[in-house]
Amino acid sequence: MTGSATSDTPSVMFLSVDMVRSKQLKTAYIRRQESWLPLFRDLFETFPLILVGKVALRFVDEEQVPQYRVWKTLGDEIVFSTLEREDKARALLLGAFHDAVTEFDSRNQTMGGYGVKGCAWNVVLGGMNETIAIPEMASADGAGYEDVIGPDVDFGFVLAKHGRDGHTIIDADLARVVDGCDPEIDLCAIVHNSFDTPFRLEALAQTFRLAPRGEP
Repeated sequence: MTGSATSDTPSVMFLSVDMVRSKQLKTAYIRRQESWLPLFRDLFETFPLILVGKVALRFVDEEQVPQYRVWKTLGDEIVFSTLEREDKARALLLGAFHDAVTEFDSRNQTMGGYGVKGCAWNVVLGGMNETIAIPEMASADGAGYEDVIGPDVDFGFVLAKHGRDGHTIIDADLARVVDGCDPEIDLCAIVHNSFDTPFRLEALAQTFRLAPRGEP
């Protein structure tokens, strides 16, 4: 079972955005003999820019913005990560991410395009979750590359499958963070559903949906 992060426990918050029903979307474009590559280019190029703008709106002081980066791109999915430990900063970054998901989804739906869904989860490092250095993937300036592996990393990709257009689904750890800071981020965590987790110690994992504070 995953444990909640504390100030003394390193953890990673992952933020994932991906297309909704991308396989059907690709099939429709192929049948029309049109390229679906511009859709993916739009996601990879535009969403990070929208996120930067939302982060700027959420953080009054630029120096308070936590460091975050693109961890991986997987087909039609972008996964960001941050090692930020402070709950308020995490909650604000999560709020900015949700704002970006909502705006990008609304923009595309209005234009008759595809929808996107968001997902965020926390991985406490140590125990069964750990970082692994991959020297062969070091950058040109010599900076090393570290991947994160473990059952709680895999859990997030299962969690992402439970999202819907324009929504951001989060795990129990981040729901506690949001509930502790909700007046400041103007969001709350609403119980969404639960699903089996055969690769973790607990048999059932509860999921939550981000929503405006006060939404029933």
